[in-house]
Amino acid sequence: MSNPEPAAAVPGRDWTEEELIASVAEAPPGPRTAAFFDFDGTLIDGYSLAAFARHHLRSFDVSPVGLGELLLTGLRGVTTEEDFERFTTLGMRAWTGRTEDELAELGERLFVQAIAGSIYPEAWRLVEAHCRAGHTVVLASSATRFQVAPAARALGVEHILVSPVEVVDGVCTGRPGGPLLWRAGKAEAVRTFAAGHDVDLAQSFAYSNGDEDVPFLRTVGRPRALTPGRELARAARHYSWPVARFRSRSRTRPQDVVRTVAGVGGMLGGFGTGVTLGALSGSRREAVDLGITLAGELGSALAGVRLDVEGAEHLAVRPAVFVFNHQSQLDVVILAKLLRSRFTGVAKKELANVPGFGLMFRLADVAFVDRADSSQARKALEPAVERLREGISLVVAPEGTRSATPALGPFKKGAFHVAMQAGVPIVPVVIRNAGELMWRGATTIHSGTVQVRVLPPIPTDDWTVEGLDARVAEVRRQFETTLADWSGRASQPVEATEPTLPGPPPAAPLDWGIATEMNPLETAMWRAEAADPRLRANVALLELLAPAPDWDRFRGAHEWASRMVPRMRQRVVEPALGVGAPTWVTVEDLDLSRHLSRVRLPEPGSMRQLLDVVGDFVAAPLDRDRPLWAALLVEGLPGGRAGYVVKTHHSTTDGLGAVQLMSRLHSRSPEHDPARPEPPVPAPGAASRTGLLAAQVTEAVRTAPGSALRRGVDALGALARPWGAVSRAAGLARSVARTVSPPSGGSPLLRPRGGGWHLEVLEVPLADLKAGAKAAGGSLNDGLLAAVLGGFRRYHERLGAPVGTLTLGIPISLRSADDPQGGNRFTGARFPGPMAEPDPAARIAAVRAFVLSARTETGSDVVGDLVGPALDWLPAPVIGAVSGWLTSANDVQVSSVPGVPNTAYIAGSRIERMYPFGPLPGCAAMITLLSYDGQCCIGVNIDSAAITDPAGLVADLQAGLEEIAALAR
Repeated sequence: MSNPEPAAAVPGRDWTEEELIASVAEAPPGPRTAAFFDFDGTLIDGYSLAAFARHHLRSFDVSPVGLGELLLTGLRGVTTEEDFERFTTLGMRAWTGRTEDELAELGERLFVQAIAGSIYPEAWRLVEAHCRAGHTVVLASSATRFQVAPAARALGVEHILVSPVEVVDGVCTGRPGGPLLWRAGKAEAVRTFAAGHDVDLAQSFAYSNGDEDVPFLRTVGRPRALTPGRELARAARHYSWPVARFRSRSRTRPQDVVRTVAGVGGMLGGFGTGVTLGALSGSRREAVDLGITLAGELGSALAGVRLDVEGAEHLAVRPAVFVFNHQSQLDVVILAKLLRSRFTGVAKKELANVPGFGLMFRLADVAFVDRADSSQARKALEPAVERLREGISLVVAPEGTRSATPALGPFKKGAFHVAMQAGVPIVPVVIRNAGELMWRGATTIHSGTVQVRVLPPIPTDDWTVEGLDARVAEVRRQFETTLADWSGRASQPVEATEPTLPGPPPAAPLDWGIATEMNPLETAMWRAEAADPRLRANVALLELLAPAPDWDRFRGAHEWASRMVPRMRQRVVEPALGVGAPTWVTVEDLDLSRHLSRVRLPEPGSMRQLLDVVGDFVAAPLDRDRPLWAALLVEGLPGGRAGYVVKTHHSTTDGLGAVQLMSRLHSRSPEHDPARPEPPVPAPGAASRTGLLAAQVTEAVRTAPGSALRRGVDALGALARPWGAVSRAAGLARSVARTVSPPSGGSPLLRPRGGGWHLEVLEVPLADLKAGAKAAGGSLNDGLLAAVLGGFRRYHERLGAPVGTLTLGIPISLRSADDPQGGNRFTGARFPGPMAEPDPAARIAAVRAFVLSARTETGSDVVGDLVGPALDWLPAPVIGAVSGWLTSANDVQVSSVPGVPNTAYIAGSRIERMYPFGPLPGCAAMITLLSYDGQCCIGVNIDSAAITDPAGLVADLQAGLEEIAALAR
């Protein structure tokens, strides 16, 4: 069991770097706790593939056609595993024919030249913290080992999980060598690694920035979103994951350029002014000292660089050899500001010829060394001994050059030799984060505070040449220890959303309903009912329970469910003016008494009484200012049974999403599960209507050029496949005509609409209906539609009405394996059903042909493809008018939802039946089938003005179901 997360990590804000590192220290030490780090965008600012692409482009390893394909694929967007595989394969083509060793060497070279400088120092320190804790550290990336392995070696990380590259006889084929580690693939690789290395995933960490890495982060008990993309940030809020944002190492702002020019000018100008004024004293040394002092003060002030110095009293020890860890070109300004006067330094010989700085260094008696010639370097340092004896201190970077990474490099012995010969102390100057304000290879300075710690002087009186290596190693260990155990605030606090709870890491809520905004379809349903109450979009599920549950346990189950499903604690906030996407915002407190109630039926407690109570409950509008759900327990059914109905708004989820949710919330046992996950209460949110509108308008303007570019790319791609483009256009045209054109025929008998809801139920064994439909070459859904047509044929004949065409509205799911659960992903099709056809097999064949054509048409999602982007910006009256016109053209809507195959329980009560009820969006009847525990449970919602004999219709529909089932007998 772990200790609590650090107390400073509270809901409602991002975590600081110190809190991230503190949470590492609080976790169980040792190799059973692992830390999985994504690479691109998480450990480094940017993408390692870009360095390889630039190299191949400069080397002409990529043909113009290949480069064009790669760019087009990237511009279209990578959203599925198939997209990523295509993109990765295109990127690997440049490696075709290269040897494995050649690619490994290229990866090492590009890491030093182009990738190492983009490593986030904050992430580097996180890796170091895990290593100190003895954790198993793993780099898990969708990139290849040629991109990731050099970084792993630099970080001291033993394990990498990467996308494989196919190598045959030591030569790369340019193709993947197995499953790629992207989205589900990376999550599976982590689970496999954990099983093979005795890793406790519940106590382990995972870090990523990528929107696609939600499955990867969900594999562990301590996920962290670092500098997350927009979708990952939304998911982090949903799951209450800590969020931390690192300072970009690549973004240059205009003010940074201005500060850099001002800082360089201030340093050179300050030095020149100081030397000129100091020359009046007649002392060259005093002139140089005044120049250095002014250079440090003016240069740092104008560049926006501040120093936070600990141990400044040790700077007074003079003369001394000051040794510092070299991170950045900014170190020149830092040291000038720190030491101010009476010191000189050592620099590479190339700096002697740099305009301005070369002259400044020569006037300050800086020793220029040739790093490639060790004997010359030693000779260049000989005058430094004399300067030290004259009282002039020496500043040296024992690493010799700036580190390629935040790691401390090996120390050379030159500075220590000089100190020993001159008999002066060594003063270590440890610079923590200069590289974060001016990275290696950067040309601009970012403003901020550089943290410096000056350690106590180290006497060299008793040093010997024989023992020098050990002395140097000891000084280097002081640097390592100081950097590793730094205390105090980081210069750039990273900002946390995970609550602090005692015990193990809090469980994550379900990955259901994580979108923060409604999609266009949901927006249409939400706003349509605001304009026309007849279009209210409540959906409900009625469950028959045996026995009636204990009320306290039942209430507790709903409180737990509201933590498992944060959507149950969210209300809808409309942007100002009622345009833009409605947004989900977590409420401060969920008052269950406003959402959960119970009643008791009078004797005899019949099914008809239950349906009447449930009908009134379901038809009542939801409170649009509260979370969009309500539940009712109806007691008093015979045998101590009860009815339980929960309703929500259709904008929350479609039928498939609702079943996914209920199947995950319900238990398979009547006993309480002590090991069930216990997520924390989601942190409350806040949103201003004006702020939402402003943010969405800004986002629309920002993304408009990219969207236009992607559409242009798609158009160019279509030119290469003209017949496919023509086929898609024709399919879209057919779908548009089918959806928006007025239907021919329809039932005059069902034309009246009153808007009242009346509920009925019926059922048939699942195996019987499936077998009957299959006997005629159809699916379960085809059998249901054919049964509905048969039932309404009987209904029309009994009432003496003409039997012709019945216009059926049919939802078609658009969900893919990559889509998150919850929400709405469907489109609609309108089927002119042959109600007059007496042969049930012929009806099934007609239904089958229509459904297959509707599913395969490229343009079947008319709402999404054509008007979806505009729906968010239409006012409610317009949406209501259009929605009412489209849906009221249907006589009946029919939906079939895959259900729960096993017996389920809630609060200890067995669920005997599950009846779904959809809304009545202007049609005469909504018929919904849900399979549960071997039974087809069918809920029928009827407009009483259109269906004047509901009991007779139920009998007719039951006969239609039996007719289909009989086909298999």
